[in-house]
Amino acid sequence: MSLTQAEILKAIEQSGLSGCVVCLHSSLKSFGRVEGGPDAVINAFRDAGCTLIVPTFTYACQVPPPAGWSVAQNGEMPDRFVNREPIEAFDRNGILITYEEMGAIPARVLQHPEHVRGNHPTDSFTGLGPLASGVIAEQSPCNVFGPFKKIYSGLPARLVLVGVGLTAATAIHFAEELSGRRLFRRWGRLVGGRVIEVEEGGCSEGFENLAPAVAFLEQRIVVGESLWRIYPLREFVDAVVTTIRENPAVTHCGDPACPRCRDAVKGGPWGI
Repeated sequence: MSLTQAEILKAIEQSGLSGCVVCLHSSLKSFGRVEGGPDAVINAFRDAGCTLIVPTFTYACQVPPPAGWSVAQNGEMPDRFVNREPIEAFDRNGILITYEEMGAIPARVLQHPEHVRGNHPTDSFTGLGPLASGVIAEQSPCNVFGPFKKIYSGLPARLVLVGVGLTAATAIHFAEELSGRRLFRRWGRLVGGRVIEVEEGGCSEGFENLAPAVAFLEQRIVVGESLWRIYPLREFVDAVVTTIRENPAVTHCGDPACPRCRDAVKGGPWGI
């Protein structure tokens, strides 16, 4: 049987998400069959009065730094531009997205006529709903987590992981910044060919290590076949900040050769 929009709406309402800013990371496949596909999920949140904030990253717009540019502890991965597909250019008004990693729901949000997309060529966030414009307006190339800063300042907000784990939670990168880590510097290409410097987060493969630190905040529900993990955003971020400050290595992915984890644990780039 297919899951319906009405059933998803009921789950949203029963979980106390109505009217909230929802920072959503999702796997549509995790639901099983959904009548209406991603539109049903998006419309259920909209019917509940939620403002959706989703990642709409465009990794194909990242380019190598200019010749001679170098920053210490910047998590550089020497081979990341080897054998890559042709580099794209970011258009804030376009629908380019790294679909394989972002998923069907963010891609569909990006196609909605009322969406608002952030100003960041590689790590844009996109919003849909009554508070979207004010939240997304805070993003800029060197303020990648501006939307989270706006939400954290006092908006009623939840982090909702739909069929995905903490490795998908970009709010943890924001918590890394709040903990005192400096974000990595990268470069992105805009439509027209201009290349600009941007801030980005790092490796997230070790973020499930933080599960014990946020377990007391976690609410779990099952919608169709999908497990949802729901957290109050501000309290979640605060718990992660405290944990990182007490044990910086907690976010490490476990690969001793990972330059992003190595340099993040050290505090990130310096001399910028």
